[in-house]
Amino acid sequence: MDEIAKKQHPAPNMVTFYHDIEQDIDSEAEPEKCRAIVKKYLELEKKYNVPATYNVVGKLFKEQPDLIGWILDASQEIAFHSYNHQSDWQSKYFTSEIGLCRNTSQSVKGYRSPQSLWNHATLKSLYKKGFLWNAEVDAHKEPYFIYKGLVRLPIAGDDWGLHKEGVDVDRWVQQFSRLLKTRHYFGFGTHDSVTSFAPEEMLKAYERILQIAVENKALLVTFSEAADLFRRASVSRFYSKTAKSWNVGAKGIGLTKNLQKRVRAEAEKLQHPVVADLGSGGGLLSSPLKDIAKKVYCVDNAPGMVSDVRSGDNVEARFGEVTDSNLPDNSCDMVICSRIIEYLLFRDHLADEIKRIGKIGATYFITFPVLHENIPPHGGSPPRRIRHYFTSDEIQEWTKQIGPGQLVRDKDDWIFVGKIEKEYSQNHHKRTIPMSAFRFRFPSPHYHRIKSYLEIYVDNIGRRFPKSVQRLGKLVLSR
Repeated sequence: MDEIAKKQHPAPNMVTFYHDIEQDIDSEAEPEKCRAIVKKYLELEKKYNVPATYNVVGKLFKEQPDLIGWILDASQEIAFHSYNHQSDWQSKYFTSEIGLCRNTSQSVKGYRSPQSLWNHATLKSLYKKGFLWNAEVDAHKEPYFIYKGLVRLPIAGDDWGLHKEGVDVDRWVQQFSRLLKTRHYFGFGTHDSVTSFAPEEMLKAYERILQIAVENKALLVTFSEAADLFRRASVSRFYSKTAKSWNVGAKGIGLTKNLQKRVRAEAEKLQHPVVADLGSGGGLLSSPLKDIAKKVYCVDNAPGMVSDVRSGDNVEARFGEVTDSNLPDNSCDMVICSRIIEYLLFRDHLADEIKRIGKIGATYFITFPVLHENIPPHGGSPPRRIRHYFTSDEIQEWTKQIGPGQLVRDKDDWIFVGKIEKEYSQNHHKRTIPMSAFRFRFPSPHYHRIKSYLEIYVDNIGRRFPKSVQRLGKLVLSR
């Protein structure tokens, strides 16, 4: 299991280290020196076991694929930092650059704007193009939903002041130390170009900053990991307040009864199975199996969301209950996953978890919300904001990494029942961070409700007002 999963208490801070890879754009840096700096960054991060996000100008993906390969081979994350990074960065470039980036890669999850200059159209374009997070200079002290399901990751500092304003390197290191005392979460970054002008001094300072972060036991994550943790925590918080009443009502819903029958039929094919129930809403699907199961491990959506799997000895896990032991490897004959995969940023993590806890030949049962024409808008509470709807092709492709099975449609759900045929192998490009590793400070639910209404108002009714009023409204919503 990942070392992070062994943490018993939340980290005091969460930090993302990032690098804007621009080479000779907006500076007189030498590209070869900048390429060498990337290797130095990677070496330091490997030395201290620190994850980082590399925000790379999009055109470098095609011009220097070996550079992209170095970063990926080191298990670090890559995001976009525009496509061309024009020196005269203006609003006319904001959305077109995003489109060029998405055409370059469909798998990249995040985007950072040059000079942190963006507008409402930027956010709308990012969301429509399937980006899941946006990192910019921002006074917020935690991640938040800035536009529908798009997560804003606040940046608090970088090395640009050293280049433009002559800031002392020691003061730059001190700035990071101060941020650890005042910010619950923040991004902190460097530029390959800035570092290339004084590599020895800058790399020494960056190493000291990494040491400070490690010594202070901050939770160090990539931007995507921070966004994933925030999304899961948001869904968890929503369910933690509604799940008990929802579970009572759901027991009488025909769809749930159908699912229970299907799960029961699969479980009866097994001889006293050990069952793992990952996120089915308080054990609705697994609790009826107590009479035939040898043991049931149950984790609800709210406290678990895959990574915080805990055991309960043939007892339905109570909402929010956390015990001491992690679910053992290769211990389960049946794995149930309902109402969970649609909320995950890293859906492959669930596949890894199923293979890790399930035996070869074990049954796995998963529900997927159906993609159809009447999909509700992604607004309102966090579950609706981030829920992913699946096509049958998506499901078939995803399940290949676990094992074959049968896919059936049941009203608004796809149900997949398969056999685990692929063995779990530790993939160092992936790690799952338990929600217990960091405690978010969420604003009042009324805040999200009012903001959601305002978003609808500005996008629709607000168009009747003068542009100056529209701009003011969008500015308020972007904060």
